[in-house]
Amino acid sequence: MSWKRVVQRLAGRFGYRISRVSREIGQDPFEDMATLFRGDRPLVFDVGANVGQTVQAFRKAFREPQIYSFEPSPTTFALLRMNTATIPDVHVWNRALGSSGGQMTLQENDRPEMTSFLPLSTFGWGSVIKQTRIEVDTVDDFCREQHIDRIDILKSDTQGYDLEVFKGAERMFQENRIGFVFSEVIFNDMYKNLPPMSQIYDFLISRNFLLVSFYELAYQERLASWTDALFVQRSCVPALAHPTPDPPGDGADQ
Repeated sequence: MSWKRVVQRLAGRFGYRISRVSREIGQDPFEDMATLFRGDRPLVFDVGANVGQTVQAFRKAFREPQIYSFEPSPTTFALLRMNTATIPDVHVWNRALGSSGGQMTLQENDRPEMTSFLPLSTFGWGSVIKQTRIEVDTVDDFCREQHIDRIDILKSDTQGYDLEVFKGAERMFQENRIGFVFSEVIFNDMYKNLPPMSQIYDFLISRNFLLVSFYELAYQERLASWTDALFVQRSCVPALAHPTPDPPGDGADQ
C-alpha cells in the first residue's frame, strides 16, 4: 500500500478527507500546463529563449523536462548558454525558427526583449543597434534531423514572428504531434507587418487546438497591448479525446 493511501486512511479515521487542491485555471500558465499535462517529463521547444528565463520556469513546474532552447541573437545566446551550462537536459541552439529555412536579418535592439525580424512600429520601444544575418530553420526540419517525433509543449516568444514559427511546424501540427502551444500574442501596432492575433487563433483552432486561457494582459496608452496565450491539442483533453457516447434511446422512436 502506498504512503498516500495510508495517510488517507488514517485521516479518514478521524473524520477528515484528503484531496488534491485544485488551482484556479488562468492564473499561472506553467501551473496550468503542469496540471493538464499527463506526466513529469515533457519535451519542450523554447523558441525565443532569450537568456533562459523560461527554462527556469519549466524546471520549476515539471520534475524532469527535456528542453530545446532556440535563441537567434549571438549576444543573447552567449548569456543563454552560460546560464544553462550546468542544467541537465537543456539543449541550446543559436538559430531562429520560422516558416522556411535559410537566412534572415535580425533587427537587434538595445532592449533585447524587443529584438525581432520585424521592424519597430508605433508602439515599439528601444532602438535597433545592429542588423545580423541569422540562420533560420523550421520546426519540421529540425524534428526530422534530430529524430524528434513529438513536442509536448511548443513555447514561442519571437516578438511578432510566432505565426511564422507555427507555419514551419505544419507537418507536426497535421499529424497531431504537438500537445500544447504557449505563445505571446500582440494586439497593437508594435511591429510593422505584424499579423493580427486573429490569424494566430484561427491557425491553431483549425489545427485541432483549443484555447485554455490568456494571462497577464499588458496595456500601452490605456489600450490592450500584449499577453500570453495557452492552447491545448484536443486529443490531450481526456473528455474530448474519448467522447462520451450518446445515451441509448428509450425506444420511443422505434
